[in-house]
Amino acid sequence: MSLGGLTIAIGMMVDGSVVMMEHIFSHLTTPDRPHHAHAQQELAPGDEHPYDAAHDRHGIALRIQEAAREVGRPVFYAVMIIIIVFAPLFSLEGVEGKLFQPMAISIVLAMLASLLVALVIVPALATYLFRNGVREKESFILKPLQAFYRRTLGGALQKSWAVVGGALLLFAGSLALLPFLGTEFVPELEEGTVNIRVTLAPSSSLETSLAVGQKLEQKLLEFPEVTYAFSRVGRPELGGDPEPVSNVEIYVGLKPVAEWTSAPDRKALQVLMEEKMSVHPGLLFSFSQPIATRVDELLSGVKAQLAIKLFGGDLDQLARTGKEIEALVRKVEGTRGVEMEQIGGEAQLVVRPDRDTLSRYGISVAQVMDLVEGAIGGREAGQVIKGNERYDITVRLAKEHRNSVEAMRTLILQAPNGAWVKLGDVATVAIESGPPQIRRDDVQRRVVIQANVEGRDMGGLVAELRQRIDSEIDMPPGYTVVFGGQFENQQRAQARLMIVVPLSLGLIFLLLYFAFDSVGQALLIMLNVPLALIGGIAALFFSGQYLSVPGSIGFIALFGVAVLNGVVMVNAINQRIEDGLAVAEAVFAGVLSRLRPVLMTASIAALGLIPMLLSSGVGSEVQRPLATVVVGGLVSSTLLTLFVLPALYPFFSRGRNERLGLAGEVQESRHE
Repeated sequence: MSLGGLTIAIGMMVDGSVVMMEHIFSHLTTPDRPHHAHAQQELAPGDEHPYDAAHDRHGIALRIQEAAREVGRPVFYAVMIIIIVFAPLFSLEGVEGKLFQPMAISIVLAMLASLLVALVIVPALATYLFRNGVREKESFILKPLQAFYRRTLGGALQKSWAVVGGALLLFAGSLALLPFLGTEFVPELEEGTVNIRVTLAPSSSLETSLAVGQKLEQKLLEFPEVTYAFSRVGRPELGGDPEPVSNVEIYVGLKPVAEWTSAPDRKALQVLMEEKMSVHPGLLFSFSQPIATRVDELLSGVKAQLAIKLFGGDLDQLARTGKEIEALVRKVEGTRGVEMEQIGGEAQLVVRPDRDTLSRYGISVAQVMDLVEGAIGGREAGQVIKGNERYDITVRLAKEHRNSVEAMRTLILQAPNGAWVKLGDVATVAIESGPPQIRRDDVQRRVVIQANVEGRDMGGLVAELRQRIDSEIDMPPGYTVVFGGQFENQQRAQARLMIVVPLSLGLIFLLLYFAFDSVGQALLIMLNVPLALIGGIAALFFSGQYLSVPGSIGFIALFGVAVLNGVVMVNAINQRIEDGLAVAEAVFAGVLSRLRPVLMTASIAALGLIPMLLSSGVGSEVQRPLATVVVGGLVSSTLLTLFVLPALYPFFSRGRNERLGLAGEVQESRHE
């Protein structure tokens, strides 16, 4: 994700330098500009103003210094605002923090470096490279855009409230799309491999699992898309992945999708694989991918995207209610790989002492348990010494006797009076079915129904499951259902962002107030945030993507770029009012002069994200929602900012201009 952060930062890193360079170029191509004034004389369409060659290099350096000083303050605040925008990412926890904090670090460091380049290096290079003057040539792309914007801007300023009303309608329409977006944690990655979890009966032996695994591997290798298939049974020696021998995990390598002939995509291929392997009865199959499986297991201890945890005290009741929930989840659209973890069925040797009989012989329960422990687990009978190494000698019953109930019943106990008693005479010895493992969360017994999500958003699926479980499952008193897995991480991340993002926006407002010394103008620039939301929401909706954590981070990045454009535009208008233009003239001239830098910053930021939109490698699914939000939001914020902000400037800036004594009257020029 750190590389993805640099991809995002590519567009934003050059924004400050673009604004600085454009302003310097404007100063150098404006003839006879007084050093004490800040106004720019606007060029008529098609005019070219070469810089007067009579001016010496010192004069050029002074003009560059003046231009850098004029935009240095807004550029500094704009870059700092972008840095603050990404501050909420440092508050993320868990897996989402591990994913997106490196991206935030790379963006912040890149923006700090870009600030140094814009404020120091760009003016210095301009002084050296433009020492002989510059000549401006009209761009064949910008010239018609400027002419079109000049015509439409006049109409927009005359009908300002119609422009504002249209923007409000667009914003309301985008908010109306939110309920139809759907939510998820992160999009599912396409890793190019498949992980198949095969669950056998709990009483299955290691030999049985190995034999079944080999047969399934042969079935999978019959597919032309499969390059390899190997299985893993049980757990490793270190116990970092505790699994019983009744669990078989098969790792399947796949050719590139372009070479597939049996199915068009991975999900269709998984259906075919399950059909072929289902000839072996009594097996449960769960399809996923290796990395996704490990991430899901770290999230909730379950190797699936969604973990429905049922808490209660009685194992039998947990099993009954869990089966009801499992059947319900299977019927809900969008679920696959639904499976309840095994809560029974494992063969266990159970020894129940008969306390009344034991008391007649004077034998304690502890003596019976010691006998069973020694017969099955073994007793230390000595040590073997080999140099500095020591090995314990353990004695226990042979394997064929340990597995025989009759052999266990014939074990001999000695009573205190010297009598010899068989274990079967003082205890019940039998093979019973019991739970393979009793799992707990927060000291409470629980059973998990796991499921993967396919073809719909996780947020909508969980909402439906909650409603149907409440209405269709008769939950015993004291039994509760909790949803975990990726949904739990999604809720935690969104809850954290809902707190931190408003705080960061408030801090941005303070920076804008310090930059412009006006509450009204700070609010005016903050209006770029809802304007940016319009395009971001629409882009997600029409591209068929869900609102995920990467998409939320895309909105965060979008806010920074949108606010930057507003800072540049308002600063340009303020300069012209301070130079003596009336408010209406200053608004028209100021925003027209900033058309080129605004379009350049927005287009550069969007072009920097094109690789993320078009990439198809591993991990591209996570970055695509982020890029989609930013590109869509840049389109709406750029287009609307060019019209809405000029229309609202007089209303939001009236107090500042009156306080500074700039009533909007045309002041007498000092050059007359």
